[in-house]
Amino acid sequence: MSDNIPAPGSPGNPMKFKDQDYTSLRAESLKTKKLFLDLTFSAEQSSIGMPADPDPKLAIKWLRPKEISKNAVFVEGTTGTTDICQGQLGNCWLLAALSCLTMHPTLFEKVVPAGQTLDSPYAGIFRFRFWQYGEWVEVVVDDRLPVRGGRLLFSYSRTNNEFWSALVEKAYAKLIGSYASLKGGNISEGMEDFTGGIAYTRPVSSRTPPVLWRTLTAALSRGSLLSCFIQAKNVKEIGTVTAEGLVKGHAYAITATDKVKRNDEEVLLVRLRNPWGFVEFCGPWSDMCKDWEGIDAAEKTRIHLNIEEDGEFWIGVEDFCKMYDTVELCSVNPDSDAGEDSDAASVSDWSLTSHKGSWVPMCSAGGSRKYPKSFWKNPQFHLVLSQQDVEDVEVYEDDVDVGDDDAGAAVVKTGEEKQKEKMRKCTMLVELLQKNRRQIDKVNFLYIAFHIYKVPPQLQDSTNTFDGQFFSTNPLVSRSGPYKNSRAVWRKIHLDPGHYVILPSTQRPNQQGEFFLRIYAKKGNTLGAREITCPTAFSMTVMSKPPLPEDQRRVQKWFDEEAGQDDRLNAVEFMKLVNSVLEKDYHLPLEICRQLIFGENVSLC
Repeated sequence: MSDNIPAPGSPGNPMKFKDQDYTSLRAESLKTKKLFLDLTFSAEQSSIGMPADPDPKLAIKWLRPKEISKNAVFVEGTTGTTDICQGQLGNCWLLAALSCLTMHPTLFEKVVPAGQTLDSPYAGIFRFRFWQYGEWVEVVVDDRLPVRGGRLLFSYSRTNNEFWSALVEKAYAKLIGSYASLKGGNISEGMEDFTGGIAYTRPVSSRTPPVLWRTLTAALSRGSLLSCFIQAKNVKEIGTVTAEGLVKGHAYAITATDKVKRNDEEVLLVRLRNPWGFVEFCGPWSDMCKDWEGIDAAEKTRIHLNIEEDGEFWIGVEDFCKMYDTVELCSVNPDSDAGEDSDAASVSDWSLTSHKGSWVPMCSAGGSRKYPKSFWKNPQFHLVLSQQDVEDVEVYEDDVDVGDDDAGAAVVKTGEEKQKEKMRKCTMLVELLQKNRRQIDKVNFLYIAFHIYKVPPQLQDSTNTFDGQFFSTNPLVSRSGPYKNSRAVWRKIHLDPGHYVILPSTQRPNQQGEFFLRIYAKKGNTLGAREITCPTAFSMTVMSKPPLPEDQRRVQKWFDEEAGQDDRLNAVEFMKLVNSVLEKDYHLPLEICRQLIFGENVSLC
């Protein structure tokens, strides 16, 4: 491949979603003078992903921007954090991530390629790019948008004639499967898919207000994307407004930090943006608060104080810590270029290895360490770390061993102990993501985690799968923490030079799923990772003995009673029959039974 051609799947040469080539499709539309119609994501209810409303007055129409607004534009002036408002879809997590993205022009142009317009030559076709499990994907859409009562049904611009955000939302919905698939998500998903970076969550209570403010300030200076939210106690609380004008269960973008002096006192401030639009904070240091009367005009100008109801506002860090529960951060270093805000040296300090794999029931889905007979059957990856780091000056809370669902008490070390260890060890960052768990009308994340074991010298040249005895006799040196039903789990880890094996797993055995594992190591280390695949001669202990005659008679009797005259079983009946002769840890899930009945491609090794 020529050095001038970017690698496939890179931002400069993204994979074509559904094999649609933007350039050729646009050229064809201009040549035929017919606006582009995207038949792969049609203007139908199936793309909405929810049942149609039976009331004719609430029927959805699909209109192009110029049919909605006479003055329609792709971008009004420049993109900014005050442009995006949420429509009739519970996807504020996505819009908050998009709001954060507009703060970084270089990152923004990765997702929204420059040069797109509603002006002539106009073909009704647009393209957007998203990171998906190690590669960038370009999604092509037409510009027909769902409208009800003359207004956009989902996200819209505050200016009403700007359409870039609505079209990004449509492209992402197409990538996931439907608009309804965007309901109820985690901000970190959007942040990762817009940047390729690594996103993680921090409880606000984990740090004192001054320390949290310094953390946010440092993260913003590195080009990180930040957001926060107030946890709703139940579904009914989502969308309710507090006495201070803050919305529970909705994501806010953190756009800046600053400090001002009042009466010789230094006040630490955080600036937030509510993607919902015009519900705004009314507490201390809000736009109309008297606290600003003691601040001179030059200082107000310096921090861009805007006294208007635009969804953006300042809040003191002390009040921030009292009112918000969680902060989400997306570090765009390593893995993605933060543009003018990044430290180029920090990017070059890391190298990346990534792998795609799957958990296959009865084969490579061994479950957690609570299942020692099958835990070792999870996919195994061999890591080699060969060179120690220089001192790693960053302090991460995740350096504390928080334990998991299978082990005893967490090991807590002092900051001094951790810092001394870092100077002697190799730094790496491991992230495990589960793939394609969003469905038509719900999110179905499995509980996932990873564990890392030290490989002794006498086994370092082995190419075989390590068995259960290995994991019972060799030390567990690190792990992601408790199993979580989120798209990703990650951990920054400091290990001695040497050989290691990492096992990604689901909490329960025989849960089917695909995953993406990426491992960063500081350059200078030799990091090699290879998957130890599930052996083809895999034998199950539960099937090692022939069934007893009484078991055969019992199964035959059960089949005769349930199958009926046609001697057929549906998926549920088949699942009950098979699982009646299997140990509980090896029960087949309903989806696998359905695939077996309908002859779909499913591997049981």
